[in-house]
Amino acid sequence: MLAMMALATRDASLQKADGVIVEASIRGHMEFLASDAMAGRGSGTEDEWRAAAYMGSQMRRWGIEPLGDGAGYVKQIATGRTTVSAAPTLTIQSATYTHGREMLVQAIGAGSVTGPLNIYKAGTPAAAGSIVFVPDNVTPAPAEVAPAAVIVTAETPQIRATWNTAGSQLPGAGGARGRGGQAPGQARIVLARDAFDAVTNLASPGASVTFHVETRPGYTWDAIGKLTGSDPKLRDEVILLTAHLDHLGTRGNGPDRIYNGADDDASGSTAVLELCEAIAKGARPKRTVIFAWFGSEESGGAGARDFLDHPPMPLKQIVANLEFEMIANRDSAVPPHTLWLTGYECSTLGPELAKQGARIVADPHPEERFFERSDNIQLARQGVIAQTVSSFDSKRRPSTYHQATDEISTVDFAHMTDAIQSMLKPVLWLANSTYAPAWLDGKDPSKGGNCGARPGRGGGAGR
Repeated sequence: MLAMMALATRDASLQKADGVIVEASIRGHMEFLASDAMAGRGSGTEDEWRAAAYMGSQMRRWGIEPLGDGAGYVKQIATGRTTVSAAPTLTIQSATYTHGREMLVQAIGAGSVTGPLNIYKAGTPAAAGSIVFVPDNVTPAPAEVAPAAVIVTAETPQIRATWNTAGSQLPGAGGARGRGGQAPGQARIVLARDAFDAVTNLASPGASVTFHVETRPGYTWDAIGKLTGSDPKLRDEVILLTAHLDHLGTRGNGPDRIYNGADDDASGSTAVLELCEAIAKGARPKRTVIFAWFGSEESGGAGARDFLDHPPMPLKQIVANLEFEMIANRDSAVPPHTLWLTGYECSTLGPELAKQGARIVADPHPEERFFERSDNIQLARQGVIAQTVSSFDSKRRPSTYHQATDEISTVDFAHMTDAIQSMLKPVLWLANSTYAPAWLDGKDPSKGGNCGARPGRGGGAGR
């Protein structure tokens, strides 16, 4: 009987009352999002899409209004990129070579092409659209090979040292900006020594050569939902809570190839989920609250960019955006039970939230330029008060940041639970007040302000 009573007490402690944030719920989200089953939620991958679908399924449970495609919460976004879907091949006469085996494709250029084989000879320009074979120990003049569609060279000891790692991954659609003298849109192939020698002995100039690449359109996915405000006047004002879905997927050929992204940014995604549930189950706030999880933050911010290009409301209606990024552990640079806010010194938002009980301070790592390294920067450059809540400890960077070691086992769940709980009341206050934060003089990024952004530096997504 005592054992049954103890079990009942334990079960009750794990049950979540309305508006309460508990560790068991946080663990549940994290153990899914950062599990090996999600394969690292790579930018623009089906695993990222599954993460977006998970967010939607949770919002459906809590009665959040869908803002995705159709009547759902997930929005598919064309990135304009192509994704290689199978190992490319190169066929010369009767021999076919495959990426990862006899060759490595360093850039796919414009994709599949059939053209005549040119053997490079100094002083003789390559034919337009040809596939140029560069003899061993020869460095071609860039201008002479610029008309070619494909450049084929021999492996080097440096390339051989990373052959298995590079060959285990499909090549990206790189090369558009050129590389090492390579013309824009030009493919680059490295043949293994045996294959290179075979081509040297058998290939004849002018022979038809085919470089074949299977590609598919590239997409990313956002998950977006809305809780319409209860006040007839204030419901047109929006509080936007965001995080990013993606991490780095799988890479390399080591014993652990999965970059789980527990801290970056399953932790922030979980924070927005927990706040979403707590707000949805409480009294409806006066202002509208939008919850958004953006895709492809790690690869350029396509998800956030689409939100700006096709906002569900005029951007001027967004009172504030709080991005949640990397809160799985406490930062040794600030006191325990403390978070920090990027751009704290740039707007009135941080100090006012602190007055309302938020345990946030100024970013202690200004040299890292974190303000411009999350999706918030894209909104900030459009004039939105958009800042990131974090507790990332730069001292942990070498061991976990963008590493396969960013796993569930490294998460401080007590800190994470306390961190999310500490933001609930201040966010609710913001969603129920008439307070509107503002950029301080000279700090508005949309007007060239110097809040963390280096002059001339681009884009901001991807820590």
